[in-house]
Amino acid sequence: MPEVSPVMPPVVPVIDEVISVCSIKDIDVWTVAAKNIVRFISANHYTVIVPDAQVQMFTAVTKTPYQVKAESRFVGNLKEKIAQTLTPENQDRVGWYLQQFVKISAVLKHDDRDVVLIWDADTVPLKKLEFINSNGQFSYYKGDECRKSYFDFIERALGLKRTQNFSFIAQSLILKVSWARELTNALAQSAQLPWIDAVLSFLDKAEPAGFAEFETLGTWIWNHHNDEIMISGRPWYRNGLSLVGNPLKLSQSVWNGLSKSYDFISFEGWDMKAGIRNGIRRAYRRIKLGLEGKFI
Repeated sequence: MPEVSPVMPPVVPVIDEVISVCSIKDIDVWTVAAKNIVRFISANHYTVIVPDAQVQMFTAVTKTPYQVKAESRFVGNLKEKIAQTLTPENQDRVGWYLQQFVKISAVLKHDDRDVVLIWDADTVPLKKLEFINSNGQFSYYKGDECRKSYFDFIERALGLKRTQNFSFIAQSLILKVSWARELTNALAQSAQLPWIDAVLSFLDKAEPAGFAEFETLGTWIWNHHNDEIMISGRPWYRNGLSLVGNPLKLSQSVWNGLSKSYDFISFEGWDMKAGIRNGIRRAYRRIKLGLEGKFI
């Protein structure tokens, strides 16, 4: 009988680098997040990118294997160009836009064959996370933000309409570097400009939230590499500050309670909710999670 060649299992890629972008306002969260990222997300390298003037402060609280890098290494003096592009009413959004360009630029520093995970610096993983399954498919968490302005930008810049019924804004995004390269090349081709200038040219300058790197990258991947990805329904939680407060002050029992229900939790600076209704909702969720009585 002729020999039957064995079927080789697919080669499962590994994450080459976890990339986060942070600033001083989130340094408390970062102090907690960095430790958990290394503990719960496997990668060859870990990098946090911060404003040049804050490198020393982040180096003091960020332990190996993390590297702390200055944002100017990736985007130079882009902040000034963004400020010149936005309307006077949106000048407080310059840093928000800048962080998005830093993330994509950091991804593009890699070889096309590499795999990178972008992870929001204000987000703490609560358990072991896997972003690539045994078949080599990349796993994406779902968000529910779905801002019209993000998809208006995507349609103007890339001619892609929204066909997914969820958002890719979910604190993390894994991708092949070649996919990011395809996207930025398409943006450059569409505007006949370098990709960053292309994004700025397609922005609604008066819109405070006119471009989202996760939504744009995710939509491109969804349209062009759908067979290589899967959408996860696993739970995560966004409003950590209003639920449990400063992550530096949480007991282990609180972390254990959160990990029973969620894969990760974010602590975003804007989430300082007040009012009776939100207080009732917070108390109910704490009881549901078994967290009542575990706060000072």
